[in-house]
Amino acid sequence: MSLFADVSEFQNVVNDSYPYQILSIRANDGTYRDGHFAANYLWMCDALNSGRLACGIVYAYWRTNWQDTVNTMRSMIDSCGGLHPKVILMIDLERGGNPAGDETGAVDATVDAMAAYAGNLKRVIVYANSGDFHEMWAEYSTRLPQIGGLIAAGYGANPGLPYQIAHQYTDGSGYGGGLPEGTAPFGNCDMNSADNLTPQQFASLCGVGPTNPGGMTDAQYAQFATYMGQLGPS
Repeated sequence: MSLFADVSEFQNVVNDSYPYQILSIRANDGTYRDGHFAANYLWMCDALNSGRLACGIVYAYWRTNWQDTVNTMRSMIDSCGGLHPKVILMIDLERGGNPAGDETGAVDATVDAMAAYAGNLKRVIVYANSGDFHEMWAEYSTRLPQIGGLIAAGYGANPGLPYQIAHQYTDGSGYGGGLPEGTAPFGNCDMNSADNLTPQQFASLCGVGPTNPGGMTDAQYAQFATYMGQLGPS
């Protein structure tokens, strides 16, 4: 199991007290630029270079003006030195503030635009809860098998969505069931668990880790091989 936090300007800026090997930070919400992104991203890049982190996740809250959303993310990353080779890009797919209904075409196009920037479909992942996932990406079967996977939000229960690589199990308000409700230096915050995966294996699933990460049990390797078998042309 690999634990990691998901943070934005609503939490403290990250520092060396952060204890985990994966970190997820917000870049933008549509064209709104997160006020802590630059500081968080620069720390992330240093931590990736030193080996403190195995991989990092940078995400954008998806909006229907998806081209502007992707361009804003790219501009923010480029202004902080460019896309680090161990950074994964994530689409935060939520109905809040978005129109109701299926947005499959636009979500697929967002995936493709992020992959064009990252150079690999596996370096793109999606975050969603079960309801938002099934409504907004109803025809997910084309792109989802090609990307790094899905972080599924479900507070109090694991939703077990297709191609799920991690579970956001709490927003810091008591759903952890014994797992941490937060971490330094943020306090209580959104927390994720990549069950049965080391940080290096998680990174590999998302195209930024070693090709053959070691230390796997037979069951872990079977799960890992299932995902890696879909790498194919990107």
